[in-house]
Amino acid sequence: MHESLFLGPHGENADFFRQIWGELLHRTLQHRSETFPGDSSPGITPPDSERIRLVEREIANFFEILQQEVPTFSNRYLGHMISDVSIPALIGNAAVLFCNPNLASKEVASAGLKLEMQAINELARMIGLEPASARGHFTSGGTVANFEAFWRARFRLDHWLSMGAWLLEKGHTSEGIFALAHQGWDSFYRRSQRFSVDTAELAERSYVVQGPWDIASYYRETLRFDFPQPVVLVPGNKHYSWPKSANIFGISEKAIWPTALDRFGRVCIASLRKNIEKARQQQRPILMNVSVAGTTELGTVDAVDAACDLFDEYRRQENIDIWHHVDAAYGGYFCSTFRGGSSLLPERAIAAFGALARADSVTLDPHKLGFVPYACGAFLVRDAQAYSVSQVSAPYLIEDKKNDHPGWSTTLEGSRSATGAGAVWLSSRVLPLDASGHGAILNQTLATTQQLADKLQRSFDNIYFTPGRDTNILCYTLAHTGASLRETNRRTGVIIDRFAGSPHFAISRTALGVKSYTAMVDDVVGQWRGVVDDDHLLVIRMVVMSPYLGDAATTDALLDEFVAELRSFALQ
Repeated sequence: MHESLFLGPHGENADFFRQIWGELLHRTLQHRSETFPGDSSPGITPPDSERIRLVEREIANFFEILQQEVPTFSNRYLGHMISDVSIPALIGNAAVLFCNPNLASKEVASAGLKLEMQAINELARMIGLEPASARGHFTSGGTVANFEAFWRARFRLDHWLSMGAWLLEKGHTSEGIFALAHQGWDSFYRRSQRFSVDTAELAERSYVVQGPWDIASYYRETLRFDFPQPVVLVPGNKHYSWPKSANIFGISEKAIWPTALDRFGRVCIASLRKNIEKARQQQRPILMNVSVAGTTELGTVDAVDAACDLFDEYRRQENIDIWHHVDAAYGGYFCSTFRGGSSLLPERAIAAFGALARADSVTLDPHKLGFVPYACGAFLVRDAQAYSVSQVSAPYLIEDKKNDHPGWSTTLEGSRSATGAGAVWLSSRVLPLDASGHGAILNQTLATTQQLADKLQRSFDNIYFTPGRDTNILCYTLAHTGASLRETNRRTGVIIDRFAGSPHFAISRTALGVKSYTAMVDDVVGQWRGVVDDDHLLVIRMVVMSPYLGDAATTDALLDEFVAELRSFALQ
């Protein structure tokens, strides 16, 4: 099975790994020996015995520290979104390290950029995008990928808003600024040609170019109304990257508008529509809307398909074009479970993941369910136009005039490693991103999550799960009938602390704020007829993503052992 492509929790595949690692070293050294073979040696001498002893001593010290690291490679680790990495991903990552290309420049990353483009194409194909037209690049993680989406959404909105300001100033339209800020590229180019508007005139009315103070003065003095600060619509359980985006890109944190969640922790589409209408009523342009396909807390999948339908409706019926970004950092790889096979995901989740290609941009984190080493995120869009960003220049680097492929001028990060690209490239070829390969592992994690939930349900008559589980994250609490939320949280915290002191299993916790998860908390607490007297619901959180769950007998015994330990801690 696919476990053979991982080192194993006890190094079971050590012989295979040694063989592949030896091949890596052989090819690396051979490549160096064959490069400029006619050159004389620069006089490098082997280290003397004292230097060798120093290196050996410090390596020993290094590994003494490293062995204190949390063994996330074990199938007993059920805590956060991390597990073992595949051998192909590890080899792909390490092989690139020896070359050490910098993706910021074509001059020092000819192979690295090729690997990146081909690996991005694999990810694009997995989520349903057409590789020939899709664009994207690797980042250091999902947070930076989300920033990339923010940057591009701002670039687009700023162009449309600048055109709207020019039209209003010149008396060529009576439309409101909200409609003008969402006019779409067709309208933008048509008006640009009709009125012969050049980029310099737009730049004079650009809030990105002019800055917030100058543009505020322009709106107040010339257009006779205040600059309409754009808003960002995010789920009520907003990821920390979105308030960070507000700080970095210079908008008020009050401009991050939360959309209410339903009792399952998913974005309520009716509430999303209300937020859009609220923005229109206030004439506040929407910089972007964010859906989440696999939340950090619960693994919940927003109804991306329904959100896409809503934005299509606005675009088709009212010519209102709103940037829709999907943060699929955790869940995106679940698309592999239904590519060329059947998935164990709920139908609603399959429909949501199937709609990723309809979004304007998508964030993925291969270093989570892609089983590749940290740090590796990815940002994807469906075409070159959506990939466009503000032009910058650097005299010491070759500029890509097309601006539609990754490079120093089109990525927030300057220097970028190609290790993530190498890891994804090799792992996706050995373990295809479909139901026969990568998806089979993820389907197994889904099956094991359900198996664990069933065992817990049979073993505890006072266990309460968060409703609407979509993926392989299991969250629950143990409560007595009629108990207050505050007392239940205290008891749950004690159980979690006991696991933290146990060497047998690793779990995690999450606090579901009543303000964000109002409907869910009311639902869960209502099941034990409790009283909501705290500001959060504390739950035990288990991320079941180990690739070593394929052996039925071993997994069954491990889950039974966990249930027994939970029972022991709950009774103490």
